[in-house]
Amino acid sequence: MPVALVTLMTLLSACSGTQPAAPSAQPSASTAPPAAPAAKEEAATRLYKDTLGREVSIPTHPKRVMTTQYLPQMLAAGIRPIGASTHLLKNFASVRDKIQGIEDIGASNNPNLEKMLELKPDLIIVPEGKLEDIEKLNKIAPTVAVKWEGSEPFKQLRDVAEVLGQKEQAEQWIQEYNKKGEEARQKLASFVKPGETFGAVVIGGFKKGQLRVYGNGNVGYTLFETLKFPMTDVVKKEWDKGGNELGMNISLEKLPEFASADRLFVVRFDNDPEFLKEVESSRLWNNLPAVKNNKVYVVAADLWFTYDVLSFDAQLSDAIQLLSKP
Repeated sequence: MPVALVTLMTLLSACSGTQPAAPSAQPSASTAPPAAPAAKEEAATRLYKDTLGREVSIPTHPKRVMTTQYLPQMLAAGIRPIGASTHLLKNFASVRDKIQGIEDIGASNNPNLEKMLELKPDLIIVPEGKLEDIEKLNKIAPTVAVKWEGSEPFKQLRDVAEVLGQKEQAEQWIQEYNKKGEEARQKLASFVKPGETFGAVVIGGFKKGQLRVYGNGNVGYTLFETLKFPMTDVVKKEWDKGGNELGMNISLEKLPEFASADRLFVVRFDNDPEFLKEVESSRLWNNLPAVKNNKVYVVAADLWFTYDVLSFDAQLSDAIQLLSKP
């Protein structure tokens, strides 16, 4: 029996010394890291509902864009179109150093369809207009109508940028412009006395014998909105009545009433030279406070009569230069 006990103890001792099996090199399913989700691919096209209520399938990131109206807005949003209408390329001083390589596609109301086909656009942006004309362009490439009539320039920039997928770039441009305006106001505070009034006068234009005064639209936007100079009370009262998008037409006899500001910014069109001479040689003109005090600033029509964000930016630079002279 002692021998049997010794044998049993020896067997138990051997069992207790057995080493556990080595763990597997592969982790169990419960401890394995989760697989990375597959990247979601961006769609090549998207549906856009334009100002006419049309749903148009447009490229998510267009590469070859054309426009019959919105060249300055596209450039501000960081996109250079491959084609634009003639008037945009020839009549806008603010874009002349930015249009190299952009093809002329003809008049905005009668574009050269063959030229547009040759250029192979993937997107066309136009203002609202005749639906049949827009549908003709839509056969060349997806065509989107962006609101023009009654839409202010910064809204137009944002709308065009949204079509182009460039919303962030547009907002950055607007922030930089607002900063430039603030800096300009600070700089000009030492050259313009507090309370000095400003006026915007246009001689000539759409018809013979035309004389116009502007508030904070068109020629006056930079002066009254960005630089925040005051108008005369008479101009402000009349302008606030509304309906003056093309300026307030006045007679020569009304100059002392509507152009009595301390400083005048003047656009002179050369399409009516006889009337221009009549105005500037008249006693009424020469007795205006700004004329008598040599504070009349004749500015370029192709810069100050255009109403878009890039023109505002260039007008602001021009105003700083003109007003900061001793």
